[in-house]
Amino acid sequence: MADHLSRPSSQRLRTAMQLRGIGSGAELARLTRQNEVTVRSHVNGTRDVSKKAAEAYSRALKIDPAWLIYGHGSIARDIDNSRAADDAAVPGSDSSADLDDVDVSANARLSSSEAPDFQILAKDIPVLGSAECGQDGSFTLNTGEPIDFVRRPPGQMSRRGIYCIYAEGSSMEPVYEAGDLIYVDPHRPPWPGRDVVLQLRARAPDGEIRYFLKRLVKRTGTQCRVKQFNPEMEIVLEDRDVAAIHLVLKNHELMGL
Repeated sequence: MADHLSRPSSQRLRTAMQLRGIGSGAELARLTRQNEVTVRSHVNGTRDVSKKAAEAYSRALKIDPAWLIYGHGSIARDIDNSRAADDAAVPGSDSSADLDDVDVSANARLSSSEAPDFQILAKDIPVLGSAECGQDGSFTLNTGEPIDFVRRPPGQMSRRGIYCIYAEGSSMEPVYEAGDLIYVDPHRPPWPGRDVVLQLRARAPDGEIRYFLKRLVKRTGTQCRVKQFNPEMEIVLEDRDVAAIHLVLKNHELMGL
């Protein structure tokens, strides 16, 4: 895996986004009123999180900026919820701006006293690699040792076998962007309209197992029809060529809502 995805501040930012139900860099950019390209570079680890950006993230995600940048202390922080404090922390805002006008997830606006202590959650979900999409939309996973471990979400405390991948490439934008952390349950049955990871029986020329990260459209007894978004197209796979289909979990399932 690329070194930039191992930046500690980037990993902590993705953890905080995951815990607050923020699914992408674009969503975080809208929430904090920052430049989307800059935010995505912080999320995917191509750029270290600056102190100014950390303050903006701390207000939106209810985290301690020192924890985000340096890993010091606990993730949560006590935050002044007054409008003046919020306005001062958001780059480009003025005194008349109201953060309530922003589409803010309820999870992202919990005060530290209301939010559960996520530090107690086990950090035991393996990250198996990156979904590096090729021209045909397929990718290969690291099938050796996990490259990382992330915290178990509150809504999946008793589920076994869950794993994660990092999104790479652009075939599933805007649903998934580079650096997004994706939780996958290999034991829950998939159904049309849900995103899935498909494992193919045929291997790549170099012998690696091939996968697809796509949206399931329809499955019959003989074929599996899936969709990608960039460029938008449908792909038909023969059912005999598909070894397994794993369900991608949504934010509300991760949080137990």
